[in-house]
Order: sequence, then C-alpha cells, then structure tokens
Amino acid sequence: MRSGIRQRIRRLAVTGVALAAVGGIGFATAGSASAATGKNGTVEVGELGLYYTANYGFPVFDLYGADSNFSGDVFPGTSISANDNTESFWNRDTYTWWVFTNAGAGGSKGYLSPGYGNLSSTFKNTISSAYWYEP
Repeated sequence: MRSGIRQRIRRLAVTGVALAAVGGIGFATAGSASAATGKNGTVEVGELGLYYTANYGFPVFDLYGADSNFSGDVFPGTSISANDNTESFWNRDTYTWWVFTNAGAGGSKGYLSPGYGNLSSTFKNTISSAYWYEP
C-alpha cells in the first residue's frame, strides 16, 4: 500500500513540474515543508545524493526520482556533467537505490542502501543511471 502511494506522489510531482514548465502555471511553495524535488544541489529527506568527490565533497547531484540517463545532467550550479563523475553518495531515502554504469539500467548494477559512503572502484566515476527500489 505504501509503495503505491509513494509512486503516485512522485508521478504527481513530476506531472505538476512538467505542467508548470509547459503551461506557465505557478505554484505556491510552503518553504521547508514543501516536498523534495531533486536536482537542486541539496540532498533532502527522500533523495539520493551523488557527490563529485570522495567523502561527500561538493558539488552534489541529488535525485528524488529515477533518472535513466545522466548524460544530459550537470551538478547544479556548475557545468560539470553528472554522468560518470561521482565518487561518494548519501542516500537520505528510506529505500535502497539501484545504480548502473550505463544509461537505461545497463552495465554493472549496484545497490546504495540508506546512509552514506564512498563508491567502490566498480562505481567510482562510472554511474550513468539510478532507480529507487521498493521491495
């Protein structure tokens, strides 16, 4: 039940952002009580943060929802590509995230459980896509 609700909330958030971008609809935000959206350079509760350097050095590429291809993404506030450019992580979600060395869930697959750490040699500077996992 909880997984279905979470999935619906994420879909609604993505749909709302897309409508605002296309239709010019404005949103009123509730400040710190607003939902996490990702890709803003701040790892909020419910997000996965992928850091450019080891030991959580900035900048950080933060995800709230799945991203099947990092090639068009940059670390917020920089021109540094997020594709194949991460050395550590902070998973502030309650779910484990899957990460892959190729776009579209291809290549080597790894798991990032809630918490933080430096990436293994298999995933250091090789992550190209990520998906949250619900058991």
